[in-house]
Amino acid sequence: MGRKIKLGFIGTGMMGRNHIMAIQKHFSSEAEVSAICDTNKEELEKGKELAPEARSFSNWEDLLNEDLDGVIISTPTYTHAEISIAALNADKYVLSEKPVAINREECWEMVKASEKSNKSIMIGHELRYSQYWAKIKEIVDSGLIGTPHLIWWKEFRGRFLPKIDNWIQDRRKSGGALVDKNCHHFDLMNWYLNKKPTSVAAFGDTNVIRVIKNENEVEDNAVVIVEYDKETRGALLLCMFAPIGFPEPLEFGIFGDKGFLGTIVSENKIIVIPREREEDVEEVDRRFRYKKEANDTITYFVAPVKGDYGGHTGFIEEHREFLEVIKTGKKPLTEVKECVYGTLIPLCAEESIERKEVIKI
Repeated sequence: MGRKIKLGFIGTGMMGRNHIMAIQKHFSSEAEVSAICDTNKEELEKGKELAPEARSFSNWEDLLNEDLDGVIISTPTYTHAEISIAALNADKYVLSEKPVAINREECWEMVKASEKSNKSIMIGHELRYSQYWAKIKEIVDSGLIGTPHLIWWKEFRGRFLPKIDNWIQDRRKSGGALVDKNCHHFDLMNWYLNKKPTSVAAFGDTNVIRVIKNENEVEDNAVVIVEYDKETRGALLLCMFAPIGFPEPLEFGIFGDKGFLGTIVSENKIIVIPREREEDVEEVDRRFRYKKEANDTITYFVAPVKGDYGGHTGFIEEHREFLEVIKTGKKPLTEVKECVYGTLIPLCAEESIERKEVIKI
């Protein structure tokens, strides 16, 4: 492809503008912001300020009629499926923000559409491209902690940032807090285990944070349990009303039969603690066991990448991947088929909370 790659941006809110700035700052020699679109006049004007040379539209269907190589979709979750599939039908490569879609049916519609097309839908799970989170994948795949059996996340944070019309607080539009916020974490969980989840049980409610103040308010705390098979389980704890400055608001850990891997995200550290060998363990009695000698702890430090946007580590690398997809036609690491279960888990968790049942995927 001799000329610059022409990109269209559907949605010029905060996330959409971050995508525009990433292309302009890091990839201006190979790609250009050709067209932008937003239904909100104020957000569209902010997009124009960043990309005054780009053609602007208030209707995404009109943008898709433009001569573009790819589109980046940063619109509310409930619009992802319709716009992504329409963009594929318009012969455009697609990078759609996470989560995949608002319900299970739309998720699979996007998978089927991408499989049938000569283009692809890439999902904005930038953490897979982050040096930090990719290093964990490398360590797990190396066998250092053995076969994983238990994997978990804790996210203790504050409320969502404000969105236009508070759509993110409405479960009918966002899918729920677990869907919009924690699809990242469930996606990594699936990636690290290299397994598909089979069932989900969850408990949650809205107890503190009330923005739209009706029955469709998203939950502000939840516990999710995921089963993969008889040997592998995962869990997530979420709180959306943690105090500002809460220490280690995001934690991750995974136990294998040969050791433990955990994170200190604030210090860009990964901790690996090998499990003792059976021959190094003595029984004190039937209830207690101890190690003769302490295990050696391995600490990995992953240098942070400067220039990420909005704290989204891996964001720059994500755009490099999208441009490479357009140039070569290859399937991206975060192709919708590879990432769909990261959205299906929280969708099933929301259903489990409502029905008070274990939900099969």
